[in-house]
Amino acid sequence: MHRQYISILEEIFQIIADSGSPEHTLNRIVALVAQRFSVDVCSVYVYHPAEKRLVLEANVGFKTEPVGAISMRVDQGLTGLAIETMHPVFVVDPSTHPRYKHYPGIGEEAYRTFLGLPLKYHQQILGVLVIQTLSEDGIPSDHIPIFEYIASQISATVAYTGLLANQSRERNGAAMPGPTDTPGDPQSSGRRPYHRNYLRGDPVSPGVADGYAHYLPESIDFDQIRHGVSEQPASEKSRLETAIAASDAQIRRVMEMARELSPEEAAVIDAHLMFLSDPSLKQKIFNRIASGSSAEYALKQVIFEYVDVFRGFADSYLSERAADVLDIGRRVLANLIGADSDFPSTFERPTVIIASDISPVDLLAIRQPALKGMVLSKGGRTSHTVILAKSFEIPVVIGVDDVIETVRQGDRLIVDGMSGFVFANPPPEIREEYQRRQDEEEKLSRQRRLIKDLPAVTRDGLSVSLGANIGLLSDMDLVKKYGAENIGLYRTEFQFLLRKDFPTEEEQFQLYRSMLQSAEGRSVTIRTFDAGGDKFLPYLDAPKEDNPFLGWRSIRLSLDLDAVFRTQIRAMLRASAFGRADILFPMITCVTEVHRIREILASEKTGLDGRKAKYDKNLRVGIMVEVPGTIGILDRLLQYVDFISIGTNDLVQYLLAVDRNNKKVAALYNVLHPSVISAIQEIVTICNRKNVPVNICGEAASRPECLLLFIGMGATRFSMNASAIPAAKDFIRSIRQADARNALDAALCLEDAGAVGRMIQDVMKKAI
Repeated sequence: MHRQYISILEEIFQIIADSGSPEHTLNRIVALVAQRFSVDVCSVYVYHPAEKRLVLEANVGFKTEPVGAISMRVDQGLTGLAIETMHPVFVVDPSTHPRYKHYPGIGEEAYRTFLGLPLKYHQQILGVLVIQTLSEDGIPSDHIPIFEYIASQISATVAYTGLLANQSRERNGAAMPGPTDTPGDPQSSGRRPYHRNYLRGDPVSPGVADGYAHYLPESIDFDQIRHGVSEQPASEKSRLETAIAASDAQIRRVMEMARELSPEEAAVIDAHLMFLSDPSLKQKIFNRIASGSSAEYALKQVIFEYVDVFRGFADSYLSERAADVLDIGRRVLANLIGADSDFPSTFERPTVIIASDISPVDLLAIRQPALKGMVLSKGGRTSHTVILAKSFEIPVVIGVDDVIETVRQGDRLIVDGMSGFVFANPPPEIREEYQRRQDEEEKLSRQRRLIKDLPAVTRDGLSVSLGANIGLLSDMDLVKKYGAENIGLYRTEFQFLLRKDFPTEEEQFQLYRSMLQSAEGRSVTIRTFDAGGDKFLPYLDAPKEDNPFLGWRSIRLSLDLDAVFRTQIRAMLRASAFGRADILFPMITCVTEVHRIREILASEKTGLDGRKAKYDKNLRVGIMVEVPGTIGILDRLLQYVDFISIGTNDLVQYLLAVDRNNKKVAALYNVLHPSVISAIQEIVTICNRKNVPVNICGEAASRPECLLLFIGMGATRFSMNASAIPAAKDFIRSIRQADARNALDAALCLEDAGAVGRMIQDVMKKAI
């Protein structure tokens, strides 16, 4: 089948994710089907089992708005016939058919073809998808299998998300059995909304992961538990009993293993055991479960009640016991979800990590072939953990709510790093669809590899340079695999993060030399270590900062740690004799910093000259523009540097006052914001006027809509994750710089990021 037919499920996923109500979602789905297949009418009728009726819930194409007003028994109309037979009903000239049912005022009699496709999921009837056209040949008979495929995918998707069940409930005010419910089972009509086994977050690292859930125990906490409900109190009580027993056994094992405990330490453990065995604790949680709460939420409520009580005591000893109660509660919570307290050093099967968040160091520590994906309840789109995951080609979804209530240790998961969907124990239809998608992506990747050695040139002849961002020596394999022309950003801080102390000059020299030699003639832009923010040096004795992204980080930290900074610069200079190296300095905010940097560079060069050590005497020096204040003095800074690199991740964060790792404001972080576009255009314009090379790096550099605007500005150097290069090159070779300039002019006249995004999508559809 043609790709446009079999990729529709991904668009349906996105519609469900973006829409605010079932009614709006169904309307967008029928509009999508009508547009993709150029049919005149597309409708969805939802089946209401209590009345055995079909109700029109979504339509595009009828003359009037009949949604909700048209309904029929299943023994009426051609639509009902599709339910009765549970097979497609295809009729030419439907008004002459014995089962035709006329509804005045909607103009249905004018349509010359009718195709009704039952929407069913396993043995559950969901409704009917109806396609109609004005032309007798509007639905060729050989297209019916295609529509059957689409109907089956819509069925699996909307059933799994509970969409049609929710739609039916909104109209009836009652629950409709979902795919996991048993008709007639009293449990299926209780308090709980439609049970779903899917979640959605923010996709930040593309690809699809298929593996088994494994919680990071230390990351589990009550802030991940929101209002959870359950209709099966007996099952929830049993789960709680098991978790408490497991917690008791774990604590007793600790006591047996540590026989040299002091009386005070033994008393603490005894207190934990006594609290766990307190019948009133268990009964309070049981009461919450009986009221409809899940075991996790009931535990959270009761533990927090105890914490409040202890914290209210004036006696310091008693008030400090609140921390013990929280520790005990977290242990029971971990056992409730089945987390393994002994985290394995290697995974024996394909694994998806679930955590609140994970540091770059932890990711580096657990990286292995069996690690297939990550699901985080926190995290940020441009955090360095995400940057590393992209480099490792590990799909990641962040900001996933309710993961603890939905996913158990060992559940089979599919993680979609493109749409943000996470499916727990998905049915065969979902697994098959994702396997098909992976096959399609591999086919597309093979096609893109054919242009690996071709230049990135627009259709009207503008030549563009595409470099890679890397952090580890092993990343050089990806540089070669995806055809990067250079290394536009080598982040040196990861070697600092993985150690217990600062690396020596010789250790750094050996690493940088290996990197340059592995580059095989490609230029390598080596950035001095950019620590701070979300990258903490564990051995750096510094107080915790309230706002680390605005604090002691990057070049500020380097200039204060003079000896450490000089050591790194000497290692870089010495390595420059073994390849094409440039040095880049991050987070520059004033000319004074550049003067200080050049003084240190000159001093270290003089020292190397005295030792007769070799280095590249023509080595270029650049600075990163990622602080808005730097833009206003850029013309003065350019007098002292050889090139500029725009760090879009931090620039957007600082321009829009949005913490890029804070989920509550993540939606405000948008590189298409008009002020961001204007700021980047100003930087590019100044650099081009001064004839100073400018490179754009960061997440934005790989996004087609951003590339379009950047090329319109006159930017020709970009650096991104290596795996993003083939798609970026494919896109660049499909556009014209003239169209990019027009898109930029239009974007600068618009009011907000949403309008800019919609405009660019329209331009890209016409231009590509």
